Amino acid sequence: MNYLFVLGNAPELAEEELAAVLPAGRQVYPDFDRLGGTIKIAEIFDTDIVAELTRDKKPGDRIIFGLSGEASYDDSRQIKRQLEELGFKARFVLPKDNDPELSSVVVSKQKVTEIYLVEGIKAKTIWVQDFEAWNRRDYGRPAVDPHIGMLPPKVARMMVNVSRGQNILDPFCGVGTILAEALTLGLSTIGADINPDQITKTKKNLDWLGKTCPLYLCDARQIATKLAPASIDAIVTEPFLGPADQPALEKLYLESLANWQKILTPGGRVVIALPFHIDKAKVMGYSFAAGPYEYFRPQAKIKRFIHILTYGTH
Repeated sequence: MNYLFVLGNAPELAEEELAAVLPAGRQVYPDFDRLGGTIKIAEIFDTDIVAELTRDKKPGDRIIFGLSGEASYDDSRQIKRQLEELGFKARFVLPKDNDPELSSVVVSKQKVTEIYLVEGIKAKTIWVQDFEAWNRRDYGRPAVDPHIGMLPPKVARMMVNVSRGQNILDPFCGVGTILAEALTLGLSTIGADINPDQITKTKKNLDWLGKTCPLYLCDARQIATKLAPASIDAIVTEPFLGPADQPALEKLYLESLANWQKILTPGGRVVIALPFHIDKAKVMGYSFAAGPYEYFRPQAKIKRFIHILTYGTH
């Protein structure tokens, strides 16, 4: 089977996530829910659209469909007419305004069979991201802090996935967003923060999810004093982003990276969201595996550049 992946607001990072979760040559498996950056997945087909819509149905059945991508109102009307001529009760749903595709909410809530028409390809949506679950984790968690980064859970999930790690550390855990996503995936997870209030908020948020992991009250630049050498294969984190002058922030980041060398396994990854690029990491035993990928919310004051670093030998 071949598939069409519809990506969200950080498409480059989402592509990197797909490469990590679905390596080339591997068959797609049904655990699509582990993806953070993919909004919908559609299965490509070669048959006629009407034939695809009527598969496993009989005349008299009701069919609600919608066309996304390179489709017009007239295309939808023509398909509706053909379905009715075959004896089906047909209705079509159109994308809102100038949007080229149906929203995930419409497809899911109205039980629409969505067909994508893109560059000569026809594909039927078979999976829609659980937007309600993501919204709950983003806006329903009990402890938040608007004064720190407020990394969206979807971005945190992508960062965890591209780390390709099984033993995850977040040494700037904040309110526990990255920890929550790693734990949801069943990964071995450790958190740390220099601020006791953040540790308290992390515990509250993890309790709300029914999750737990070791948490250390510790400066990220000293976390190696708490953990065994070469015990972590991925550090996924968003450190303090500002406001502060760039030299002070760069000093914090580089001192942290230096300390993390002691606990990373050879070939271990650091996936880190920063407000600027850090070339000096190259002379510290790190190489840039991918990125940086830019991400920012419309209301955000600071852009994030998500770096993927590899430590030591590959």
